[in-house]
Amino acid sequence: MKLNALALSLLLSCMWLTATAQDNVNTKFGKPTKEEMQMTVYAPEPDAEAVVLCRLTDVTYTIQSSGYLVDYREKFRIKVLKPSGARYAKVVIPYSKNELDKANAKLITKTQLRLGVAVPNDRAMGDFYDEATGTSSVSENIMGEYTDENIEEIKAVAFNLVNGKVVKSKLDASDIKNEKIEGDDYQVSFTVPDVKEGTVIEYEYLIHSELYYRMHDWVPQCEIPVAYARLDMEIPSFLIYNIEDRGIQRLVTTCSMGKMHYQVESAPSAPPASIPTNHYISIGRNLKSMPKDAYIWNPNDYRAGISGELKSYRVRGGQPIDYAKTWNEIDDIILDDEDLGKRLDNHSPLQKELEAANIQNIADEQERIAAVYKLVMNRVKWNGKYELWPDAENDILAKGEGNNADINILLIQSLRDMSINASPVVLRERSKGELPQSFPSINKLTTYIVGIMQKNGTMAYLDASSTGGWLNVLPEVLLVNRARIVDKKNKSPWVNLQKVSRSQITTVIDAVLTADGKLSGTETTLLRGLAAIKYRQLNGKSNEFAQEEKVEKKISVQGEVNDGIISICPFYEAPISENPFTAESRMLPVEFPSEQSQQVVVNITLPEGYMMEKGIEQTIASTPDKGLNGRLIATTGDGKVTVQYQFNINKTSHAEKNYPALRQMYDLFITHCKDKLIIKHI
Repeated sequence: MKLNALALSLLLSCMWLTATAQDNVNTKFGKPTKEEMQMTVYAPEPDAEAVVLCRLTDVTYTIQSSGYLVDYREKFRIKVLKPSGARYAKVVIPYSKNELDKANAKLITKTQLRLGVAVPNDRAMGDFYDEATGTSSVSENIMGEYTDENIEEIKAVAFNLVNGKVVKSKLDASDIKNEKIEGDDYQVSFTVPDVKEGTVIEYEYLIHSELYYRMHDWVPQCEIPVAYARLDMEIPSFLIYNIEDRGIQRLVTTCSMGKMHYQVESAPSAPPASIPTNHYISIGRNLKSMPKDAYIWNPNDYRAGISGELKSYRVRGGQPIDYAKTWNEIDDIILDDEDLGKRLDNHSPLQKELEAANIQNIADEQERIAAVYKLVMNRVKWNGKYELWPDAENDILAKGEGNNADINILLIQSLRDMSINASPVVLRERSKGELPQSFPSINKLTTYIVGIMQKNGTMAYLDASSTGGWLNVLPEVLLVNRARIVDKKNKSPWVNLQKVSRSQITTVIDAVLTADGKLSGTETTLLRGLAAIKYRQLNGKSNEFAQEEKVEKKISVQGEVNDGIISICPFYEAPISENPFTAESRMLPVEFPSEQSQQVVVNITLPEGYMMEKGIEQTIASTPDKGLNGRLIATTGDGKVTVQYQFNINKTSHAEKNYPALRQMYDLFITHCKDKLIIKHI
């Protein structure tokens, strides 16, 4: 299992574990050791361009009459081992600045909690900046509608050895940039000065947050190795969280009971009151580098880390309030929401246009669905963004564009007006990481699509971003293995969308071979599913909404002729030509964009009086788990040769233990797709 959930509910008795000694880790910032300054290579990973020597994260809570404040204090020490490692001098810290009335920030109802926590958790908490993408390398968003964040107490120093002496270069306050990104999204960024090969970087900062009802993910493992990382978190017992420990490498987590003192505002002269706490310490040692990977949607799914979700809470003097204990309760929150759930039964603002188009009289259900989709998408264009909570319909129609949540609510209303049973299907985009396995989480949901219960009893799926597609053809980023249908009439089931959308390519080549070795004919390719979407997007046809795409073209290829013997490869373009898996071994699973199937049939009419002396090598193979299978065969008769190639990816995720077989499959078919037919005169 890539994720072995360790559910540490603070509601239960804490586990008492013995903490491991720090093994001489230097946790004192401001004084790198001689060994750290002179280090030239990190022994566990000699090729590393940099290493996190120490990361310390302290999380403390302050009790107020109306809630809690949370401080996240971060400290990093990084050793730059190669010139390319100097890029880790750039730090980006995203945060949220809410412009709403401060008084409203104190009103925490269930709906307001939803607004505060149900947002994409996809931005970094002070992690390393990736210049290639303009983003941070580890993700955690810190946004909320009824909250504020502040970044304070930023310090950064570069330590360099110059003529045997340690020289310090401090960050100047004027070099700290604070900028608004979009909406409530802001970021602080800075670059530690004078960083080069051999530098020891130290920086620290404080995130002062009002989002007490939402715990930041802590993912210390990152794209470079981490020698030591420690999270020290003390939480008042009034706040009960579900906590999940994940990763291929595991953190060592200890929990003990503590006590917190606080001052009662109404009695400032009285002695401080106290409250029990749950004190967590999580430690990671020798965490391996885990960089981004072309065949992993989100590395954080496999990195050592901890995530949490509020289970229940109470403000001092109040009664405990349960929050989202089960997925059914999350369904209720969504269905009761003014922006989403309560709008599902409203008539579409496009109802008159739907009726004028006579869509309700289209007998075929799928054609009626397609007609609704086309009409809505002609009125509102997708702006390229995925969200969970839609804005008002009139605003979206006036602008003529919106995110997928904005358009999907219009789709559901319009479909229902046309007697089609449609509901939202909530999920977390693959690029944002998987939903927690051990507890329900509204915080981790990032968007929803449209689910349609057809009259034949099967489900069909649509999304505003499915431009250029068809029913059950969703963008790859939405093909999650756990999506949840939210329907108040029926118990909300989980669905695996990875079994819904598939990329299918079928190519038939009818060609004639002449005695001079020339092969010419017609190639006809039928693209269905995701293959059709990609073709339309590349060819300026993304506004089309159809089941398939047909492409025809003429082909011509010249073989070799020696002493009347023709040698020719039946594939003028190899269906598979390069193995993307070149490493001997792999630490991570392989995640494909989707299930895929490709079939190529080549029908060759031979010159009169010729026959096939040797065909390509027959190849029929599959991985042990049947996740991949394929075949390559050649048959002959009646003056013709038929070559058939088929390669199927039947699973989107393949465990690392199956990597050698997967790699071998690619090598095998790449090799034999280059085989040549030997044709000779009888």
